[in-house]
Amino acid sequence: MPKVKILFVVADFYQGGAERYAYEIDNAIDKTKFEIGILCTNTKENSDQKWNRFYDSKHLELGTKITYIDSFSINRKDTFEIRLLRKIDKNYKKERFNFKKLISFLEGYDLIHWMGEYTVIHDIPESIKKKSIVNSMSAKFQNPDIYKAFDFDYNYNFISGFTKNEFEFEYNQFKKINHWFFPLILNLKDQRNNWAYKDSEIKKIGIFTRLDKYKPLDPFFYSFQLLLDQMPNCELHIFGNGDPEAEGVNRYLRNLNLIDKVIFRGHQEDIVQTVEKEHIDLAWFQGYNNDRPAGYAGFDICSTGTPLLCWDFFDKPKEELNLIYPHYKNLTKFVNKSVQILSDADVANELSKIQFEDVKNNRDANKIVIEMEKIYEEVLSQKK
Repeated sequence: MPKVKILFVVADFYQGGAERYAYEIDNAIDKTKFEIGILCTNTKENSDQKWNRFYDSKHLELGTKITYIDSFSINRKDTFEIRLLRKIDKNYKKERFNFKKLISFLEGYDLIHWMGEYTVIHDIPESIKKKSIVNSMSAKFQNPDIYKAFDFDYNYNFISGFTKNEFEFEYNQFKKINHWFFPLILNLKDQRNNWAYKDSEIKKIGIFTRLDKYKPLDPFFYSFQLLLDQMPNCELHIFGNGDPEAEGVNRYLRNLNLIDKVIFRGHQEDIVQTVEKEHIDLAWFQGYNNDRPAGYAGFDICSTGTPLLCWDFFDKPKEELNLIYPHYKNLTKFVNKSVQILSDADVANELSKIQFEDVKNNRDANKIVIEMEKIYEEVLSQKK
């Protein structure tokens, strides 16, 4: 029986959440049933020197073929006719890509899995739309206009990690869609909980996130200022790529008189190794709908046993108490819980244990990838 040919469409291969997600699926999926190819919507030459590519080599090690968008570029020189058109029409632009060639390439796959709503090419034929799955990799709290380019009357196939009330909020612009739930998954084969509470002189709080306007940090800065009133021996370390001045982060710190008290540590090649080496006493992270950490870094942290608290960025989160991943929208409660974890070994070790077990039991790629395989088979059956 021939393998099902799946094309992942990715924005790039940096160490971001969507890039990690695509790799974890490629790494765990049954290669006796599925053949994976990748189209990168960026060029083969890395166009952003602030970031180093990471997952391209990882995919190639799995035997996955990568095609870059500039494979479809039109590299002809300007002709006399084009120069004339440009003089006549100031808005004339030479076509950058051979669109027919690109469409022919997409038609060669049984399914197209768009890894991120921002990777979707919208002016594609209906035959390709019908075999497409759009994986939502952002949320409206980060960007309210993430679906601006979509046709709200079209019945898209969506995959996301959104649960019921989140789903209704995120997709309320669409009249009708097909939707499948699939969580962020990790390879946890050899992972162990090596974290234990230490009564150290300096308490180190860690935040793992890249610095940009779509990754809000201001509630954590307000919390840190309040926390220092109770525990002046705390340090806040922010691990992640980005310029705090250029991204407007330092403006908050100056306003709160924290500019000399927050330490920016830059990009980390391996979050798990960094957390274990640094012995982070507590991690703060973006949370979503009083439910879970909003990104891979949160689950990486919990896979080490490091206790984690979430600031909830969902508009109207669920009200029930989350004992596994505590979420807060109140600064005082967030700070008080942080103080408790930083000062009470029993509370800290118990949270460490339950978070580690939840990740181990519910995020293991080798167990859960079969659910993605079922989604692919269901979409394929719709085409018949």
